[in-house]
Amino acid sequence: MIDLLKLDTKDLQLLALYQKIRDRNINFPKHFWTEEKNQKKGIKLKCCLLTRFCFENLAQLEPSDLPKYNLKQLKEILIKNRLFGMVQTVFKHDVLEIIKNAYPEDFFTSHLRDWMWSKHGVWDDQEKIIQAVKYMVKKEGIRNIRDIPSFDWKKRLLKHGIYNVLHCFDWSIFRMFDFVYPDTFHTADFKYKIKWKDSDSLENAYYLMDKTFRHENYSIDKIMLLNTSDFRRLGLAAMLITVFKSSTLKAIEYYLYKTIDNKENQEALSSSIKSLKKKKFDESVIRRLKKVAVGKSIYTLHDKYTLYNFLKRHARNNDMSIKDFIASYGFIYENAQPEPVNIDKDELWDLRRQGFTYVQIADRLNTNPTKISELCREYFGGDPLIPRPIDSYITPQELMDQFRVDHKTVMKIVNENNYENHMTIRFRYLKKSEIVPALKGYVSESKSHQHLVRRYS
Repeated sequence: MIDLLKLDTKDLQLLALYQKIRDRNINFPKHFWTEEKNQKKGIKLKCCLLTRFCFENLAQLEPSDLPKYNLKQLKEILIKNRLFGMVQTVFKHDVLEIIKNAYPEDFFTSHLRDWMWSKHGVWDDQEKIIQAVKYMVKKEGIRNIRDIPSFDWKKRLLKHGIYNVLHCFDWSIFRMFDFVYPDTFHTADFKYKIKWKDSDSLENAYYLMDKTFRHENYSIDKIMLLNTSDFRRLGLAAMLITVFKSSTLKAIEYYLYKTIDNKENQEALSSSIKSLKKKKFDESVIRRLKKVAVGKSIYTLHDKYTLYNFLKRHARNNDMSIKDFIASYGFIYENAQPEPVNIDKDELWDLRRQGFTYVQIADRLNTNPTKISELCREYFGGDPLIPRPIDSYITPQELMDQFRVDHKTVMKIVNENNYENHMTIRFRYLKKSEIVPALKGYVSESKSHQHLVRRYS
């Protein structure tokens, strides 16, 4: 019973208002419950005091007496004592939440908690437990009891109103089913977190890995190549994180050697994994090369962009050329078209001066663009259209940045004065001694240019 002498002034004022409402048979003031209705966390203090006063002082009920009544009867006591607004507005007719709010500490004692979670009170008959659990399994449509661990049984126990039966088994789903179906299941069969915090967590982890790997028909080599994503896909992520600190190496070590952090075993395992990864990579490369090979020969790969970039990347990682990298797997990399023994220097010069690209020249001379590029570097030190010496020339972009003019203006001055104009594959080159003085004169004389510079500077 609430001792009124121990209450503070605010609580006494609240009880005085409540007494006035009961005596005059009137309602609580408007918006009286709004504040605690919108309260998301913590104890709703006004509701707590009024609920306890109603049960303990008016109905003469102690917390230990509550299990003698069902929820409907307790709700009627509250409504009878003018607390319907609290039941409806604050708690949405959830009597369990009202009791939890009023007795937050008593709720977590086994006596009150057991009663609240079940419609049927405390279980004490073992035959009734077996009968109830088997009936629940049957109603869920489960014909093979081996499938039981794959379901979420907490929700189903609540649905069938027998959640309280778990108190007989220390709230363990596994222990409940192990009691009903002896020697049928292992604790690791059930998906709940507590098994990874038990003293037997390592044995549980071994059992679950062994069961999963056997079901997937994994060989030892396949197991050693498993990564974090594979563990997650197999439903072993919680075990990996909790028991083995997210280390696949530790998990595989324990499965194969029954040890953790053993230096010798980890070194042997790491070496084996490295060898298996190398073997798997080599098989992947050979499989890719076979798709494009003609016998043992592989011709130009420039139209196979994905494969070419793959080979180029791994050849570079191994400090090898693409040709040598392919040769290390037993294939020969060669051009699809026979290259002419000699390409005339003057012919190459004339074709380039006519504006043909390296690809067009290669088609005319029955070779490939790479060979043309190599010959240009050999004969001319680079692209024949790049004027020499290069320091005496400048690109339009450099002029645009220096004098703050557009490309159209630069080319207009070049064309009007018939200045040197060299166009390569990538850039245009203009002679500095011609274009620079002309642009300086333009910048100093053009009123339009000066106006634009002042406007946008």
